[in-house]
Amino acid sequence: MKRLLAMVLVGLFCATGALAAEWGEGLGPDQPLPGVRKLDLNKEMGYSYTYPRPGLEVSYYCNVLEIYLPREDIALGDGHAHLYDSTGEVADIDFANPDQVQLRFQQENELEAKKWGSGVCIEMYLPVSLKFGESYYVLMDLNCFTACDGKISNYDLAKPDQWTPILQGDFGIGGLFYCAPPEPQEAEEGAEEATEATEAPEDQNPEDAAEPMGEPKYNPVVGDMIHFDLLLGGDAKTAVVFSENDSVFFEKIDYTESGHVTGTVTKDALDWGVVFLDEKDEVLQVIKPAWTAQGADQNVGQDAGQEAEQEAEQEAEQDAEQDAAQAD
Repeated sequence: MKRLLAMVLVGLFCATGALAAEWGEGLGPDQPLPGVRKLDLNKEMGYSYTYPRPGLEVSYYCNVLEIYLPREDIALGDGHAHLYDSTGEVADIDFANPDQVQLRFQQENELEAKKWGSGVCIEMYLPVSLKFGESYYVLMDLNCFTACDGKISNYDLAKPDQWTPILQGDFGIGGLFYCAPPEPQEAEEGAEEATEATEAPEDQNPEDAAEPMGEPKYNPVVGDMIHFDLLLGGDAKTAVVFSENDSVFFEKIDYTESGHVTGTVTKDALDWGVVFLDEKDEVLQVIKPAWTAQGADQNVGQDAGQEAEQEAEQEAEQDAEQDAAQAD
């Protein structure tokens, strides 16, 4: 079972309003599952697990990395988490920035799925959502979060094989981000000749030409652009992009094949999504992406709680085997 990182106290997460959940007989934050070793939470951070799980493939869409802990005396610090893909670092997540990281109590369904009586979740929001088929890994500094009034620090996560989220599947949304619109270019003398010299080859599809894109940003405002890759395949034959409150104007809304989707933010209160349909035009999946940690409801296309029970059972078995081996 993975344990996590260490830090200086920056702010205390108050336990007011925690769910009145119950632990099973003999279990608690120091021993959240049967068969795992009981820990001294006054000396170490204790058990936790990450989502997406190391090596676990998630489907449809993912722009949030999560850490679940069965204890509630957790505070966020000023450390950073780092997401890498095959090209290098693609996200630097600041735990002191509330737009990027949030700490919350676990919901009742999450606790029930893991058979926990209490716990918190740390949510790390990515500037660009995971891309399909890309290999990722996460590293974490010291000073990300602490427990026991700052007396216990989390461990650093320094090996690239410890947390490796992967987005796979036949259909979904990948590489989603918001950015400022490109700056208008002023016409200059000789611009016509320069344009002719840099025109795309005749056999190139104009839609495949590179489009100027700004830096990914949190908290999009009116006028900003949205970009993402829409993947169709498997049972998903078509997709429709929608905005129930007209908060995003999409240049194209009906898709019969995979493609790059662009849109423009027209209202501050974002409410948009994608419906994936099968060959009978029946709904397979609805994805309504949350964006920043201050943003909308969680994406309905992905529920970590549904997978938590299986993951917890597997983790318990693995920990029991590891503890037995150490005892021998």
